[in-house]
Amino acid sequence: MDKNSTIILAFVVVLAFASSFTAKNTTDEKSIFFKIDTLATNLTVPWQIIFLPDRSMLFTERPGYVRLYRNGKLNQRPILKVNDIKAETKTGVLGMAMHPLFNKNHFIYLAHNYGKDHRLWLRVVRYEFKKDSLINPSILIEQIPAARNHTGCRLTFGPDQKLYISTGDADQPVLAQDLKTYNGKILRINDDGTIPADNPFIKNDTARKEIWSYGHRNAQGLAFEREAKQLYATEHGPTGGDEINIIQKGANYGWPLIHHQETSAGMISPFLAYTPSIGPSEATFYHANAFPQLKNNLLVACLRGESLLRIEMDKGQVIKQEVLFKKQFGRIRSIVVGPDGYLYISTSNFDLPESKGERPYDMILRLRPSSTTQNHQVAQTLFSNNKTVETISGPAMMYKQLCASCHEDKLQGKETVYSLIGRKFKHGADKQSVINNISNGIIDKGMPAWNGAISKKDIEKLADYILKESIK
Repeated sequence: MDKNSTIILAFVVVLAFASSFTAKNTTDEKSIFFKIDTLATNLTVPWQIIFLPDRSMLFTERPGYVRLYRNGKLNQRPILKVNDIKAETKTGVLGMAMHPLFNKNHFIYLAHNYGKDHRLWLRVVRYEFKKDSLINPSILIEQIPAARNHTGCRLTFGPDQKLYISTGDADQPVLAQDLKTYNGKILRINDDGTIPADNPFIKNDTARKEIWSYGHRNAQGLAFEREAKQLYATEHGPTGGDEINIIQKGANYGWPLIHHQETSAGMISPFLAYTPSIGPSEATFYHANAFPQLKNNLLVACLRGESLLRIEMDKGQVIKQEVLFKKQFGRIRSIVVGPDGYLYISTSNFDLPESKGERPYDMILRLRPSSTTQNHQVAQTLFSNNKTVETISGPAMMYKQLCASCHEDKLQGKETVYSLIGRKFKHGADKQSVINNISNGIIDKGMPAWNGAISKKDIEKLADYILKESIK
């Protein structure tokens, strides 16, 4: 596809959720027809898209760039290159947000990883946009722990004009429950980096005062619903159990003590959960007029699901869900509503280790409405897993939920993760070595540390299971 090409697609709305969350094969009379324009190609993981008041587009590329698209053309030279970037697998330049009063102050906010003291970190920096450049950087918050996996990080301004920041657990799950750390949190700060006086832990002497909510694994989408001014967050689960949460001030969302549809006193279970994984990334509520059928819908970009997820709600209750563009563009990272009311999405196909990283790399697409009635296809029905009954339990279930996303269901590994079959362990094949690896992780290789997140007894059972399965 070149810049001037369009693809015309239509999606017939499929009723996916009734009050009992059972799927029906009936269709709505309304159809949504799209024209898809290719705006930019040969990109490398464009992570965040925003629009300036003059309708120019800015977007980040994870290797370290902020790019400018204006008047139908992508500037070849980045407007910013982050020099101290630490781009390893999931890390690099990530979230970006524009100040609500941009016309007055010209502030742009950027999140990126960096290396210091042989560790990975995340910081949020405020820039001034001037003459198509980002200048006068001011670090608002830094030394947020990061890792090759689970580093976050989405930025968004709320209706209160505070900046909300999602962080990952940095492959140290137990720290998501620790209020003394930034791991696995949603943070809330003022636009100058100071801490709002009404933050929930402002009077807690041992807590990080920036924390708004905690117990998150790796939240990569933040979206405010306009009418209720309610914050929704998408979150990656362990081998399924992906979540959409309604974020409450000071609340604990359970990771790693509970996940999937588990419950526990004092912890909030997901508003919606998805097994198998859909890999939810950026989310946005649609409030524009170009697509009347999408009005007030929550739209979620899906990585592993390779699609857009459409969630229709009424007064906070899910009416139906459906999947759009399934496996048509690959992994989708960002979704935003442009000033024209059209949808803009970025792909994330050069995204190791989940993808093969093959050309033509990634692209940014624009979705416009079309009135055509030809070449339509039915949107794929999404079934809820809320009534799903797991048929396995014990160590096998622990392995499935905590390990299989990397090592696969039968320890066979994949192109970027070596197989454990035949006890081909690089860090010791005896039981104590396996226990040590599970407990402490191999964080520089992207393996989480589970000590404290699951009991020592369960770690031993998991080690026994891995050793047993590795010689079958």
